Amino acid sequence: MTSVFDRIRRLADQVERGSTTELDDRARACRATKEAVKDTKALVESVRVQLGEAWHGGAGEAALSSLEDFKKNRDDQAEDLEESARSFEVVRDALAKAQLEARSKRADADALQTKLDNVWRGLGSGTGTVVLAWAEDKVIKARAVVLLADMQRVVTTYDAVLLVEGLKIRNRTGRVWELAGSEKRNPAEIAAIILQEIPGLAALVAKNPKLDLALLEGDWDTIMRDPAVARKIYDYFGFEYVEDGDFYTTGEHSVQSYLGWHDIYDKMEKLIGADLDRTSAQGDNMEFTDPATGKQYRLELWKGSYGFGGAFGGEVGFYTSDAGDDSGYFSAAQGDDQIKVTQQIYDKQSGEVYFTNDGQGADGTDKRHFWNLGIRTEPGVHPDQLGQRATIEVQDVGMRDRMYDEMTRYATAHPEEHLTVTKGSDDPPVLSYDWRK
Repeated sequence: MTSVFDRIRRLADQVERGSTTELDDRARACRATKEAVKDTKALVESVRVQLGEAWHGGAGEAALSSLEDFKKNRDDQAEDLEESARSFEVVRDALAKAQLEARSKRADADALQTKLDNVWRGLGSGTGTVVLAWAEDKVIKARAVVLLADMQRVVTTYDAVLLVEGLKIRNRTGRVWELAGSEKRNPAEIAAIILQEIPGLAALVAKNPKLDLALLEGDWDTIMRDPAVARKIYDYFGFEYVEDGDFYTTGEHSVQSYLGWHDIYDKMEKLIGADLDRTSAQGDNMEFTDPATGKQYRLELWKGSYGFGGAFGGEVGFYTSDAGDDSGYFSAAQGDDQIKVTQQIYDKQSGEVYFTNDGQGADGTDKRHFWNLGIRTEPGVHPDQLGQRATIEVQDVGMRDRMYDEMTRYATAHPEEHLTVTKGSDDPPVLSYDWRK
């Protein structure tokens, strides 16, 4: 039977197998690649300037525009690489701390086991009594159990950092994907780690009497202004407070990004205290297909109240499923499929704009996301009071036109939704809508 001391050592072995040197190498590789990308950008810019002096007309201008896009893409890639380097360094530092603690816990376990062995060895040599030996045995083993709990905390804390930073890296595009390492965790593993973090989150709140009171009163604005609490909530639940607009939004690496979308989720809104209008009337959804790839897309709109009437806001979600997938499950849009949304929630009667989310929560500076969410903590605002309007920028004109055609079809089929859709520019490809259900 495995002893508590063996379990401590096994956990220590698990942590010590990690390599801080390898993580450091990956961070340096990201930055070296970033410099190469910047050099390529400079070369492209030089070529673009030289060609711009001689190229004229439609074809020449199109080629120059492509070079400009290529240069901007290099900027985005360099930013991705720098952020990935920082993620690797965060994991490296967390691993170094975990390994230091693991070595200390292992040494403590060895010392306790030696002490336990000496207790029973002393009894065999005639010193001490069985009663005293038994009592000391229980005390030492109790300390070992506490030590095991500490060792498990060390592993869980490191694993949580690895999960968060890993999600950030894996959701980035380009060469960064190849540096990501392990495969995605399944939702059950993510849920398990989040549940393990809840006591730590509660402990952070309990340390501050003001936060403790705010929690009792449901005052999330005050709670989220505490940097340590806000960081933990963002890392594990994806929510962050946008002080400038006084609303909450979500990051791209949130747990929701791994849960995707299924119609059954709407049936659970009452469980989380939501009362929402949504664009899925009588089971009719806004869906379209890319004729070249067969990939299916779904656009979802929501607006209404959250938190059992304590908050209000809206959401714009964009999801994909592979060709031939008829399971009803859609993944959160990633990479080039993501959309840039500026969402505005307003009062239909007065016209007052409550807030505008112009892409807050998206990674980097491109403001592209699979989900534009904005929620303000203010009670007493109901779905029928709210209007939602937004502009949506997509990757290409073909996708914009398919989205526009599908939204127009839906609006015509459901006049009670009071949804109006308008095409915008082709460069970038944009549409806008106003939804006054």
